[in-house]
Amino acid sequence: MTLIIGKKVESLTQTLIEHGSDEVIFVENDRLEEYLVLPFTSIFTQLIKERNPEIALFAATTSGRELAPRIGMRTSSGVTADCTGLEIGEYISKKEQVIYTPILESRRPTYGESKLATILGFVCPQVSTARAGTFEVPERVVGRKGITTPFKPNLDEKDFVVEVIKTVRGEGGLQNLFDADLIVSGGRGTTTDSLGLIKQLAEALKSQGINAEWACSRPVVDEGITEYARQVGQTGKTVRPKIYIAVGISGAIQHIAGMKESGTVIAINQNPKASIFNNADFGIIGNYQDILPELIERVKSGYTFGLEAKK
Repeated sequence: MTLIIGKKVESLTQTLIEHGSDEVIFVENDRLEEYLVLPFTSIFTQLIKERNPEIALFAATTSGRELAPRIGMRTSSGVTADCTGLEIGEYISKKEQVIYTPILESRRPTYGESKLATILGFVCPQVSTARAGTFEVPERVVGRKGITTPFKPNLDEKDFVVEVIKTVRGEGGLQNLFDADLIVSGGRGTTTDSLGLIKQLAEALKSQGINAEWACSRPVVDEGITEYARQVGQTGKTVRPKIYIAVGISGAIQHIAGMKESGTVIAINQNPKASIFNNADFGIIGNYQDILPELIERVKSGYTFGLEAKK
């Protein structure tokens, strides 16, 4: 089942069913139009206590990382954060001579991505957060049947101590990164022009009808050149485009963790010993300021890296 909260959200329930949900529970309230951690936590907790699910999953987004531990505390459950793999299995305790099943096996990287830990939860609901972009969205089946159920929570006025005065939605590019067929990503080596050529290449591809976006590695965000929403890597987004062009990116394991599921990786770096080449299908050694203008001109002439343009 899926829980959706907000203002006039009942119309969205069929979309969730068509993407695989068997039941969508919706909470409609004008005061919940914008996300607020306290009332949302209360609603999730009330529903969990009423339905007693074995597993509760959240996205490892800013709000998901905020909600999950609060809900885990209120339901006396543990939380496994930033998972990159989830499976249902069983655990055999030879000491207790007990078989725990079904049990959620939550896998997450640790020690700088060098190890993969499997966390087991023995208290229901087993709560985990999954990295955004790690799992593919199920194919939509138009007309799929499911159950829609309204839920009327008890809302406490004390949970509305924070009031949203104004919402400003910037061009963060988060969803575009997940949907893009081609991503041009700039690293520390491309900050001399503030990612100008990176953006130009992405725009040239868009003008040819390619679903392209631009991104960056963590050092670019740390230097304040662009927003966090564009960051790919262990502490950023996990993406899986058909083509990933890494420009001026050294290839640290933290960055590789966020793009290793890409179909084809093209690396451009002036350091022939850069680690990124060990994870690339194609490599170009040279200064990006010499290479990207040539690529941009070729794209404007119709080159699209083998991708088909949108009709």
